[in-house]
Parts: sequence; C-alpha cells; structure tokens
Amino acid sequence: MASFDTIIEGGFVIDGTGVSGNYADVGIVSDTIERIGDLSAHSSKRRIDARGKIVAPGFVTQHSHYDAALFWDPYCLDAGRNGVTTVVNANCGFGMAPVRKKNQERIMGMLETTEQIPVSQQRSALPWDWESFPDFMNRIRGLPKGVNVLTYLPLNPLLVYVMGIEGAKTRSPSAEEMAEIHRLINEAMDQGAIGISMSVMGAEGNSHVDTDGTCMPTDSMDHDAILEICKAVVDRGEGVIQMISQIMYFGDRSITERAAELAKGTRVRVIHNAFLTHDLVPQKVEEDLAWLEKLRADGCDITVGALVNRGWVELSIRQLDAVAGMLSGVREIIACNTDAESVKLLQDTAFVKRFAEEYATAATGNAAASLEGQTVIAVGDNSDLEPWLGKTLAQIAEETGRNVVEVLTDLGVKTEMALQLKTPQVSATAPDQAHQLMANPAVICGGSDGGAHTKVFGMGHYGTDLIIWMVREQKLRSLEDMHFQLSLKHARSVQIKDRGALLPGYKADILIYELDNLYFDMEKYEIVHDMPEGDWRRQARAGGYDFILVNGEITHERGKSTGATPGAFVQITQNLSGQQLQAAE
Repeated sequence: MASFDTIIEGGFVIDGTGVSGNYADVGIVSDTIERIGDLSAHSSKRRIDARGKIVAPGFVTQHSHYDAALFWDPYCLDAGRNGVTTVVNANCGFGMAPVRKKNQERIMGMLETTEQIPVSQQRSALPWDWESFPDFMNRIRGLPKGVNVLTYLPLNPLLVYVMGIEGAKTRSPSAEEMAEIHRLINEAMDQGAIGISMSVMGAEGNSHVDTDGTCMPTDSMDHDAILEICKAVVDRGEGVIQMISQIMYFGDRSITERAAELAKGTRVRVIHNAFLTHDLVPQKVEEDLAWLEKLRADGCDITVGALVNRGWVELSIRQLDAVAGMLSGVREIIACNTDAESVKLLQDTAFVKRFAEEYATAATGNAAASLEGQTVIAVGDNSDLEPWLGKTLAQIAEETGRNVVEVLTDLGVKTEMALQLKTPQVSATAPDQAHQLMANPAVICGGSDGGAHTKVFGMGHYGTDLIIWMVREQKLRSLEDMHFQLSLKHARSVQIKDRGALLPGYKADILIYELDNLYFDMEKYEIVHDMPEGDWRRQARAGGYDFILVNGEITHERGKSTGATPGAFVQITQNLSGQQLQAAE
C-alpha cells in the first residue's frame, strides 16, 4: 500500500472546480496532492480528522501589496489566518525594485503616499540590500513565507530607475531608454516576475498621489509610450499586463482596450482594474459587463478584478486620501507635514470655502468617498463632541445648519486632528450586483488590496466574508461555486496552473473548516500593534478555520499560527534568455 505524508480523513471535499463536492480522503506526499478517494487502508505519517468539516482549496488573491509586509510577517498580516494561501504582489505599478541607493527614500515615499505603507516601517524592517529586480526576487525567495508569493515588475520604480525621478515624471522614454526598459522587463520575467503592473488613471481624478502632490509617473505618461512598454511583454509571448485605468467613472479605460488589442492572439493576458459595485449607480455593473464582453467577443484575452466584499474604511482626516484622494481639498490636507499644520489649514476659511465648492460639484468614486455617509467613531478627549459619536457627517450638518465640509473641518480643529470616521461599505450593500459580476467568467471578485492602507482597513479576510455573505446568509451561491470564485478562478486569471483546486498533481494548499464557525464582525476593525517598532494597524475580527495548509504543511490551527513557513515563490514564466543561450551552445 502506498504511504502518504498526510491524509485528511473523511471531510466533504470541495475541489474548487465548481462541481458538486463529495466525501473523500485527501492524500498528500510532500507538497502535492497525490490521491483523493478512500484512503482508509493506506498508511500516513500524519492524519487530520476532517469528519463533519469542509475540505477546500486555499484562497488565491490576485491583487495585493504585501511586498513590504513579507519582511516582518510571513503570513501577510490577517490574510494567512483567513484562508489566503497565495498572493500576487506589486500591483498597480508600485513596489520596491529596481532601485538605486540614492532613490531608496524616494521610492519609500511613493509607497507611503500611494499605498499608505509608512516610510518608518519600510526603513526599519527592510534591508534594502538589492538594486535590480532579480536581486529583489532572490531576497523574497529567501524569506520565510507562510503563503505562496508571485510578483509583478512594477513600472513606477522601473521608470525612475531608467529615467530618473524628473524624467519619469515629465516625459516619455527616449529610444535608448525604451530599449533598456524592455531589457529589464525581460530580465525580470526570466527570473520570475509574472509580468508588469501599472496605474494609468491620468493626472486628474486619481487617488494615487506622489510625495510632491502630483500623480505618479505612469499616470501622467503618454498612452503611446505605455503601449510601447507593454510590447516587451507582448513580444515575449507570455505573462500578464495588469493596469488600473478606471475606478467607477474616474479614469480612462481606453488604454486597457488598446493594451488588450495589442496582446490579442498572444499568450499574454491583460488584467483590468477595477470594477466596483455601488448602491447609487447599480447600472454601472451592466455598463461594465457590456464593455468587457465586447472586448472578449473581439478576441481579447482580458479579465477584470472586482471589489465586491463588505469592507469599509476607518480613518482620520489626514488619511482621507485612501477613499477620496482625487479631491484637491483632500490632497491639500494630506500634504501637511504635522497635525498643527493641518489644523491651521482647516481653520482657513478660504480653504474651507474652496473645498466645499469643489466637493459640491465633484462625483465620488464609491460610497466610501462620500463625506455625507462618514460616521464619527472617535473625537479624542473633547467630551463636548461626544453627542456626535455614532452620527454621520450629514446628520451633524443637518442638525447644525452647515455643509458636510464645514462639519468635517470644524471637527478636525476641535478634536486637534483626533477625529476618526467610519465610511459606509465600499461596495453595494445588497448582494445582487456582486452576484451578477461573479456570473461572468472573466470577472475575478474579491481582490484584497492587502498590505496597503493598513491604518485604514485590513481586507485579508475578504474570502471569509464572501463565503458568509453569499453562501451562508444570502444563499445566492453554492459553496462549490464560491470556492471556485475564490481559488481556481483567481489562480487561472494569473496563469497559475497547479494551485487553486484540490486535484491530483496540484499543490496542497488546503482549508478545513465548518461553515457555521466562520465569523466576521462588521461593527469595527480592531487595532493591533504588530508592525515594525510596535506600530499599529487595523484588521477585521474574522476567521474560524480549523486548519490551513500551505504546500502540505499546517500553518494555522484553530486561528493560531504554527510557526511553519512552507510558502514558495511561484514562477509562471520561462527563462527565455537562458533557453536562447542553451540553443546557441
């Protein structure tokens, strides 16, 4: 009889392909699923009793920013304990390599202002002992990891590396610079980058703000130059081009259309970001799907990341850029260097008037960006303001006869910037729009944005939330389909061939749990002090998994980490230059 390293016994196996589950044993040898069926007669070094429990594939998130967090948390903050077993980092063109030593502080600043990863955390926890992107990937390969990791080559640090800060932000690459950009893209993909990522939202209506208050290099770059950069991947004939070009009605997704057309007929996939749901504009889902289906009907290989889970944002005034950074009034506030400077700005009647006039005529990207719905959850030590706790800015404005901007700025002054707000849900509160998006084979729902914006939210729990919401509470989707949505659909969107399903030959990334035991507290995020130098972050109270396995090893048991770090660096690309050298020899 064949022996196994691990046998998971008697669970209800949901394999992630969407087909009906069944009771079976799962046999694992090393990091791979060897056999599924009746294994009662077989020996094993370890047995896990899964009777009465669900056995399903671990979640794959195609949109995350755990690039820095990996250096201090192998489980990627709250993702690892919430069933995420594979992450794709360096989305939206933001990352930490390549970088010259003289530009390290500048790149750290970019990550702080765009993804809210504090410079202090980066400076204290990252060794910064790399320059090239292959050097950086070798460093990631060597880190102890509790999850599997893939990464894009982010374009913003690449452009700075080749063109310098000033050049990257003011002009298109020269012919020589473009050739060097292409060379570095191929070098990175030879060594494991899955492709390139970029934010191409334009200079206006964009929440990605650089340290100087301007947009990022890729957001201001000419679209023809962006497409010329994309040709490096297209000519290579493999990999992924990820671009965030439109959020609701902000941005211009014609660049996505042009990139998808450029890559048509190759083995290169374009991932567009992002589709959202919204209570006030439910028709946007139909519009977005019609746009996507036209591209697919034209033969384009394109998928779309969609944020549909029930997250929200908790923030101070100086963190409003996380939801409304497209507003110039918000940009002025976050440009202040100290709380005292912020208070002085908020006391300026000319600024308040200017901000209020802008807000009155501005569209909002999602529900969270609307000031009216922001709920006051903390007012510092000012007891006179406690009657406003639990009320929205709109309610306070109505009671006081002022507009919401006046209320916001006044509370900021009176609390000495200690004001804390909770936004409405960032997606539609009813599940219908999410249900509709999930029905499309090219829409990938549930990207976490994990690792970014840690002082305003933690979205690593998104899979737990969606199973509770769509399966247990709403009963809109089967558990089999939900695991397909969260695992195999994500994996295939970034061309991973052997993860995201429980099938013989696939890697043993596995969840074991009882549906009724999953939990998600939607009242408020908790504050945890587990960041570098004891700094804090927010995370959801969520979980409920009995066992989480990564590559056949248990990383979490009943919510507690085991300390095991079996995560792997996953490569989907080939070393084409190495093949060419071998052919030449």
